[in-house]
Amino acid sequence: MIRFIKLREKHLEQVLKWRTQEDVTKFMNTDIEKDMDKQREWYKKISNSKTDLYWIIEIKGKHVGVISLNNIDYVNKRTSWGFYIGEEKYRLYGGIIPPYFYNYVFSKFDLHKITAEVMEGNNNVIKLNLMHGYRMVGVYKDHIFKNDVYSDLNLLELMREDWIKLNKYQRYVCEFEE
Repeated sequence: MIRFIKLREKHLEQVLKWRTQEDVTKFMNTDIEKDMDKQREWYKKISNSKTDLYWIIEIKGKHVGVISLNNIDYVNKRTSWGFYIGEEKYRLYGGIIPPYFYNYVFSKFDLHKITAEVMEGNNNVIKLNLMHGYRMVGVYKDHIFKNDVYSDLNLLELMREDWIKLNKYQRYVCEFEE
């Protein structure tokens, strides 16, 4: 039902459409322009990165969003991550996508910790992260300046051992294209 397809250049137009939707971008740290040349530049940068990996989220054969690992630190065994679902009717799957991702990341990359930054007001994502075993580690006050307003940035972390202790998402395994 769910698989993760390596992001390719052929996906860029769809990704740009999703990423610039108001209901997606409102909780992103930055806004981007609807500019395919800049999108291609971004893709070239991340395609050559050893510390950033991106996938298209596919549900029941339909491309619905993007998920990524960012700033992978292979020495300290940690990474940050993010995801969004651009297809509104598939957002109800938002709560089950992360367990598939955590199982893959913790087994494939032998990481010790995953960190998340969640913008103020994105309360459903904070609740979801806490339900998945994250702990709140702090808040950067007035950290993001967007639309002429400062917003706080919530900092969370999920330790591998805490994820394994939850012991209720082990069956959430699916295909990740590499």
